[in-house]
Amino acid sequence: MTRRDSAGERFTMRPGLISEVRLDRLRHVRPAAGLGWVVTEATEAVSLLDHDLQLVRRVSLPFAVPRLDVSATSQFIAIADSHELVVLDSAGDIRWRRPRSHLRAGTADTETSFHIDADGILWIRMATTRELLALDAGTGIEIDRATLVGPDAAWFVHRPTDASTGLGLLHPDPSPSALISLDNSRIVLRPLRGFDLADFSPAGSRYLTMSIDGFLSVRELATETVLVERHLDDLPGLPYRIRYADWYFEYPALFLTDEIILVKISSRDYSEDDSHLLLSARSLRYRSQIDYPTPRWPGSIVSAERSGRWLTHYHEESTLRLWQIADTSPPPAGPQARPTPLDDEPTPGQLTLF
Repeated sequence: MTRRDSAGERFTMRPGLISEVRLDRLRHVRPAAGLGWVVTEATEAVSLLDHDLQLVRRVSLPFAVPRLDVSATSQFIAIADSHELVVLDSAGDIRWRRPRSHLRAGTADTETSFHIDADGILWIRMATTRELLALDAGTGIEIDRATLVGPDAAWFVHRPTDASTGLGLLHPDPSPSALISLDNSRIVLRPLRGFDLADFSPAGSRYLTMSIDGFLSVRELATETVLVERHLDDLPGLPYRIRYADWYFEYPALFLTDEIILVKISSRDYSEDDSHLLLSARSLRYRSQIDYPTPRWPGSIVSAERSGRWLTHYHEESTLRLWQIADTSPPPAGPQARPTPLDDEPTPGQLTLF
């Protein structure tokens, strides 16, 4: 459902609520390849949730100190504190554990970024030694390591349709983000141009980058050709209240479908509530503002592997909610065809959404 306000300048879309779950003081929410999401809680546990936000399993962790990071798939859970890295199976049994010193990590390398991909490869970015490691998640055996210069801040971005994984490196350092994979047990790094890597399209053919000073760009993965690049202040169709106020993008922006991007914007002076906006992936044209049917602001956004869906979580409420926009398949040909969110030309008021 869409609606237009009395000023005729702002269009809102009310999404469908698929499911919600309340956890014990949730801390981190991460996409889990092939499963759904992994959530760390204040009770020294992680919850594994499927694509419909149903609880698959809650697993107690072998740490009594705050965790620094977590990654999971349908088969493995990797967690780390400042001393060691531990990998569990999906039932919560320890497969292997290793002190950081055995990874040849530096003594100051206490916030190592890591990610388990859909093929069971555990990728580790060592900040102090400037290396990228690939381990077998099931055994802990090192497959390869490669030098990876760049800033300390790094993160991994899951690519749904391929074994390759995105690695984001914080700009303005000259080191670009990269697409990483294994070829005959050797790490292959392919630099990706653009700003900070945010997400891949569901089809895997495009990627989205963003910058802290307000730029978004959509690029072809095969050629790195810029399809569209715009600043927050210059998004076509943007409501005046946003265009002429001091707003900024919050990380990350997401592809909801191959044609629709979801962004979160915040007011620098906290004078207004945050907003979630839908943009066209073809032109970055403003399509709609999301009008959530909840009494409190839903908070941060997390990507989903299923097209048209996304997760929100609000830490003070410790509630996760799974949302979905309307049918995103291309409309049938013909003069009587009804527009869908894939259309880029109609004005937002002509869209047919939930």
